[in-house]
Amino acid sequence: MTDQAQCDELLAALTKRPMTATEIFLELGIARASARIYDLRQQGHPIHSTEIVVENRRGKPCRVARYSVTTDQMLLIPQLPGRARYSQRPGKKESSQ
Repeated sequence: MTDQAQCDELLAALTKRPMTATEIFLELGIARASARIYDLRQQGHPIHSTEIVVENRRGKPCRVARYSVTTDQMLLIPQLPGRARYSQRPGKKESSQ
């Protein structure tokens, strides 16, 4: 499967629900999820990532990213104070002032 075909499949899946890299690998067979997310962002798609805590195989907590497609409704929700703020360019954080 080509990179673009993987991007198309991943974008379609993310419009339905948020997914982690493990879910992307298990359900879609895309091993390099972060690379495909990068490609989608470079193409101009508003992909949002949220840090979540999950348990690893040994039961210890670890942090992973959950990816989702930003909808118009999400853009109306104010950001929490103290959190990273995202600029208009996907993937770039604004500097705090």
